[in-house]
Amino acid sequence: MSLHRTAATLLRQRVGPISQAFKRRVASSERFRLDSEQLLLSSQLDDLYFSLTSSSLFHTRFFLPDQFLETAARHFGGSLNDNFTTNNNIDIAAIAMATAHSLFVNNNYYSQSQPRGGIYIHGSVGVGKSMMVDLFYSMCANGLSIPEEDVHFHPIQRTHKRIHFHEFMLDVHQRIHNYKMMHPKSDPIPSVAASLAKEARLLCFDEMQVTDIADAMIIKRLITILFDLGVVIVTTSNRPPSALYEGGINRSIFLPFIETIHKRMMVIRMEGTHDYRRDEILEQWFAQGTAAAGNDDNKAQSETIPVVMGRSVHVNRANAHHCGWFTFQELCNQPLGAADYLAIAHRFDCIIVEKVPQLCGNTYNEARRFVTLIDALYEARTKLVISADVSRENLFVGFDATVETHDGDEEIAIFNDDKQISSETFINGEVAVLVHFRQQC
Repeated sequence: MSLHRTAATLLRQRVGPISQAFKRRVASSERFRLDSEQLLLSSQLDDLYFSLTSSSLFHTRFFLPDQFLETAARHFGGSLNDNFTTNNNIDIAAIAMATAHSLFVNNNYYSQSQPRGGIYIHGSVGVGKSMMVDLFYSMCANGLSIPEEDVHFHPIQRTHKRIHFHEFMLDVHQRIHNYKMMHPKSDPIPSVAASLAKEARLLCFDEMQVTDIADAMIIKRLITILFDLGVVIVTTSNRPPSALYEGGINRSIFLPFIETIHKRMMVIRMEGTHDYRRDEILEQWFAQGTAAAGNDDNKAQSETIPVVMGRSVHVNRANAHHCGWFTFQELCNQPLGAADYLAIAHRFDCIIVEKVPQLCGNTYNEARRFVTLIDALYEARTKLVISADVSRENLFVGFDATVETHDGDEEIAIFNDDKQISSETFINGEVAVLVHFRQQC
């Protein structure tokens, strides 16, 4: 499902700790903004929090006592006849409870709006998936108390763990190895699932991915058994479930697990495209400029820089001494020239340019200004931080390019149609990249 719901729907729902904590974080810091996708996701995580703490029959989470987990896991994993020491009374009780739970789930006795086995969150990088899961986990582990508003949410009364999925799988492989050393002829997956369930009835993963057949076969069985044991899983991924293990060997064997994800979890797609991680990196560079000047005030301020012959350049965002922050449009979509860029270069020790698009013949003027800008920064030895839509190798397309070495200080130089070199240059590694602009993409 996507996160598109009306404001009226949200207002009818009770507000939980994740929504409240998210709004307070936005209100208390300039680093965060009220992102509608994140706000809607917070309400879904609130629903899961309430289901983990509710005492209502139709919202209470299935909870199998620890002493029943081993037998129940083997029952669900189809390896109950393996040779291992059991207590008959415990076995009978465990199987009865596990069977009742399976009937409860398969006959849809859970509320339809309740995420039964947890939540699977996918979307582009940097849209806030991990941040929201971190916030959810914090509320589950610690609760939330706002005395001045008489708001109190208690921690959940079950064990919990937050772990990166890659680290989780390394741990699983180690557990399987340890088990096989002691029980070489026995199926290790149910026992590993039981041991994981004993340690945490809520598992929060980051960046779930499946890249090889060994992991695919383990994950398929292990997580299905964890669901059966009543473990709740919340995970993020850059891929939708349908793209997990895409192109992998014998993927058809893995496909039933994708159906299990859709059946047992609430699948949520975050549709935002803004990369907040990139913002954070740029903010760090912006703050470093102030720190280098020995000034703790890194708040952005505007200023006007004088240019020769009575001209001036307006800067919308600069800190007290060392760093100026611009968009590509502010610098290269405006009628600016070398004199303007030299004034900027001499004013700042560091320049940040964000939202740089891919440049081609259709953006010829903007591309020439961009190279002129970089030439001015190079001459002034001003640091340049670029946030672009594409990688450096794909920044210029539709241009003829050759590589030459000059004096060891490397340059990009523009040729005109007669192959005459112009004066625009900029540092690019250890070689000079010579670019001929063509009027086409």
